[in-house]
Amino acid sequence: MGKSSSRATSALLAVLAGITAGVVAVLLTAVVILATEPSGSVRPGVQAAGVPSPAAPKPAPQTPRPSSTAASVKAFGDVRELPVGLVCRDLKQRGYGYAAAVEYWQVQAQPNRMDADRNGIPCEPEYTRTEVGKYWQGRKVSSLASVPDGLLCRDLAARGASYGEAVTYWWYAGMPARLDADGNGIPCEQVYPATVVQAFWRQ
Repeated sequence: MGKSSSRATSALLAVLAGITAGVVAVLLTAVVILATEPSGSVRPGVQAAGVPSPAAPKPAPQTPRPSSTAASVKAFGDVRELPVGLVCRDLKQRGYGYAAAVEYWQVQAQPNRMDADRNGIPCEPEYTRTEVGKYWQGRKVSSLASVPDGLLCRDLAARGASYGEAVTYWWYAGMPARLDADGNGIPCEQVYPATVVQAFWRQ
C-alpha cells in the first residue's frame, strides 16, 4: 500500500513538472517575440493601450440630384437677371412657370412679341389653359375695365371683342361654363371663326 501511494505521488509530480515546464516555455517564447518587435508597433488586429483607433474614412459627399418636378418651375421673382429680348417659349424652355413669364413681360415693358394678340395677357399659347386661367382669374386687365360681368360669347363678339379678348374675359370670369359649353377648355369656339380660334391656340 505504501509503495503504491508513493508511485502515484511520483507520477503526479512528474505530470505537474511537465505542465509547469510547458507553461514556462510558452511564456519565454512570448517574451522573446515581444522583445524582438519594434517599439510602438502593434500587431495586426491588436489595438495598443492608450492609442486611439484611427477614424474611419468619411465617405465622399454626394451631389444631390435635382428634383424631377422642378424640375423644374423656377421661383417667381428671379427673372430680372434674364437677358433682354426673350420670348415666351424661351422662358418655358428654361423652366419658368407662367407667373414668372408674366413678371418678365411686365419687367420688359410688356412687349408685343410676348402678347401677339394684344389682349393684355402674354404667353397664353405657350402655357396650359389651367395655368393661365388660375393666374388671371379675378384680375381684370385694362382691356376689360369697362366690360360688365355675366356676358356670353355672342355678347362679346357683338361688342367687337377680338377672340383674344374673349379668352381674356373667360379667364377673368373664372372660366365659366357659359363661355365654354362643351367644356373642352376652349371658350367661344362656336361664335368665332375656327381659323381664328386655331390660330390663337396654335393647334
